[in-house]
Amino acid sequence: MDTEKTILLIKKWRTNKSQLKKIFSNKKLKKIYILILLLIFAIPTVFQKFFCLIKDKTNETNMSNDNKKTDSSIKIGMCTLCKSENLYIQEFIDYYRDLGYNHIFIYDNNDIDGERLEDVIQKEINNGFVSIINYRGDRNKPIFRIYIDCYEKNNKNYDWLSFFDIDEFLELKPKGIKIQELLNNERYKDCQNVKFNWLVYSDDDKLHYENKPVQERFKTPAYSCVLNNHVKTTVRGNLPTNYWVNASNPHTGENNYNCCSSSGKQISKNSPYNQPYDYEYGYIKHYRTKTIEEYLNKIKRGRPAGNTVSNQYMITMFFYSNKRTKEKMDIFNKELKL
Repeated sequence: MDTEKTILLIKKWRTNKSQLKKIFSNKKLKKIYILILLLIFAIPTVFQKFFCLIKDKTNETNMSNDNKKTDSSIKIGMCTLCKSENLYIQEFIDYYRDLGYNHIFIYDNNDIDGERLEDVIQKEINNGFVSIINYRGDRNKPIFRIYIDCYEKNNKNYDWLSFFDIDEFLELKPKGIKIQELLNNERYKDCQNVKFNWLVYSDDDKLHYENKPVQERFKTPAYSCVLNNHVKTTVRGNLPTNYWVNASNPHTGENNYNCCSSSGKQISKNSPYNQPYDYEYGYIKHYRTKTIEEYLNKIKRGRPAGNTVSNQYMITMFFYSNKRTKEKMDIFNKELKL
């Protein structure tokens, strides 16, 4: 039996060998079989490398996400100088709280015996949203020292710090987003300073103060106002050198930090201006005059940058954004004794 089995196996082997020779003598069949063999051995290796690549990319993305802060973890602070603003300060606070700001630092620059912020916003101080820093009676160009002081003391605790006035309201696009979502966007990743253009609002030909929110009283933007080229700034925290050191203009510092506009476009580093105006993702609604009555009060309280200008210059500035009328000129002549 063993001999018979052996003979059968030899015959079978010779038959298979003959078939293989026949196959490999056919060039087309030979190529097909070689391709099949290659695929059989190559496919597992290809799949292994593919899945390894996917795994590496996933890990890389997860690490990137771990390093990138979420919108909700971004902390934004506000620094502002305040003098004779008790009529307006609560609207300012409410607006920036709704916009997502985490804290407001108000530098009280009222006269020593002047109005007190605590009389109108004590609850905001008590709940910890507002801090009052005493700069009362300081008339020696306080704005620059205030900005330096605020940045030095708070930049380690905040991802960004805005430096706006009480009559400035940052409008974001699309409407309804929070400041954290805006500033956490990739368009600002290489910016240490985001400069937002002004959009000045007119007086709507109103002459006197009304006890209503500023943004309800004045609805008309002065799109043609030449002052819209001015910017106000929001500065990234944790910079190695104070952004405001050597500043000579309250609109911007003077340094080599990268600056960008609302759209993320790189713009001039040391200029208080940006033109053409960039309102793509945000701009400052600036109620610089309000009514002529309120503007005259603003003239009387002086300028925080310390520079003095003539009454005639202040009148010219008023009509940059407002219609000139005889009634308004009569009020100026009477109050300023021109």
